[in-house]
Amino acid sequence: MKKFLKAVLPVILISTCCTGKKAESREFCCEPVKIEIAENSTIVCFGDSLTYGHGCDSATESWPALLQKRVCIPVINSGVNDNTTADAVMRYKTDVLDHNPAIVIFDFGGNDLFLPSKKLSYKKIEENFRFMLNQIDFEKTHVYIMRFYNNQMRFLDVFGSFDRMLKRLEKDYGVEIIWDAWKGAWGKPDCKYDMTHCNAKGYRIMEENIFEVIEPFLEANALLKAAE
Repeated sequence: MKKFLKAVLPVILISTCCTGKKAESREFCCEPVKIEIAENSTIVCFGDSLTYGHGCDSATESWPALLQKRVCIPVINSGVNDNTTADAVMRYKTDVLDHNPAIVIFDFGGNDLFLPSKKLSYKKIEENFRFMLNQIDFEKTHVYIMRFYNNQMRFLDVFGSFDRMLKRLEKDYGVEIIWDAWKGAWGKPDCKYDMTHCNAKGYRIMEENIFEVIEPFLEANALLKAAE
């Protein structure tokens, strides 16, 4: 992904088993969702190179590693460079469900749309997301989907279509969308490793944005690490 996007997309910043249980379609209320937290519950960050932390000097600088410092249960970085939702389906049980996730944060789509050797249609991308979401037990797992692009990009047709898909998933499954993980890092050379990935500074900003969205759930479920 990184070589292709760097060459042809200089203006784009990319970013259950089967329970068969689907969340009821619903509008979010003001109160954060509460779920069953077990002794072996985890947070699984499931995605591609943005989750893996491509562009960092160390794995400790990825946003999942930074999130680990805030919470009292294990955070598992299940990001793999160049992955698509098709790859995600193949490793979903081993890399997500087998870890008994209390939270799953999905980060896929850039490679599906722009990596020539792996490119998928919007229909197939949505089918893959739905296949994975259909396996979630929403009594035990809360789901976020991180939009891999900056908020300003939504006005381009390719991203507008992706946004509409995310809104359908939000409506049908009750997942939460992290709409702008790039806020504050987009367009800033000192926050980027290349045109499609953060550097360590950028990932710190990204983690702050992600944490801002998930903090109410973490607090409601007593998953925040006690202040030292």
